[in-house]
Amino acid sequence: MSAVAQRNLIEIRWHARAGQGAKTAANILAQAALREGKYAQSFPEFGPERRGAPMQAFNRLSDEPFYMHSGITEPDIVIVVDPRLMETIPVTDGLKPNGWVIVNTHFSPEEAQVRWELKPFKVATVDASAIARETLKQDIPNVPLLGAFAKVTGLVSLETLQSDTVHRLEKRFRDRPQVIEANLKALERGFNEVSWVDAQVFEPILAEPSQIAFKSWTELQEGGIIPEPSTSLLYRTGSWRLERPVFDPQKCVQCLMCWLVCPDSAIVLESGKVVGIDYDHCKGCGLCSLQCPPKAKALTMVLEAEFDKK
Repeated sequence: MSAVAQRNLIEIRWHARAGQGAKTAANILAQAALREGKYAQSFPEFGPERRGAPMQAFNRLSDEPFYMHSGITEPDIVIVVDPRLMETIPVTDGLKPNGWVIVNTHFSPEEAQVRWELKPFKVATVDASAIARETLKQDIPNVPLLGAFAKVTGLVSLETLQSDTVHRLEKRFRDRPQVIEANLKALERGFNEVSWVDAQVFEPILAEPSQIAFKSWTELQEGGIIPEPSTSLLYRTGSWRLERPVFDPQKCVQCLMCWLVCPDSAIVLESGKVVGIDYDHCKGCGLCSLQCPPKAKALTMVLEAEFDKK
């Protein structure tokens, strides 16, 4: 089993153009994962543009329940359906170190690593467009890329993807079984023809951490005005607080709603999960507690005076 498949929550981001089937592929992948007993999520992100415009689709796969519904900004895997997007869109933004980049291209993985500066990542390439033109008679490369994904990650099996593809197409193409056969052939060819290369790991150069001298509210101008722009980190705005949110990690379902609504970016995340509160900058507005799911209630507001007594 791939090391990727051993992690609890895997986040996948698809980069494509509208009309290339990324939304459909993400949906098939989620259905296949569900069929294998996993928890899965699939959703697209479209702008107002029409066919041919850049778009994204997302998957989350896990062996355990999860409750996040936000877009994916730090994926484990990026799948690039249209390689021309590599020239204009930063498809690897937020990609975890040693993550996967699966690209529809005729270039070898080694060539792709150099051409698109992908050396920090594992790179897999397959000429999905050529496979689609030969099997499906049109350039819709989503199905071969699903096969390639199954091969390099081990997160779902080829057999399950084949079964789900048939289930999805048989109603629409019941009188055209050759279409179903063509899609199965494209899926299998993507699985068999993908090749990949490991990341080229470099030792990071770590800068010395800067020391920040926090200022309290007594050092501000009259009226509490912060005159300089982009200096909020320099002020200990937590000293304004009358109440503070208390976080219980055992109750947290990681929906990230508290992080989404916090006006002070005071919710601390590590690896995409809430781990605590930055009390130096939390003003105690209580929005996080209001948004916390009532069944979980991992965030409760407590009077600051209670902590002053301790």
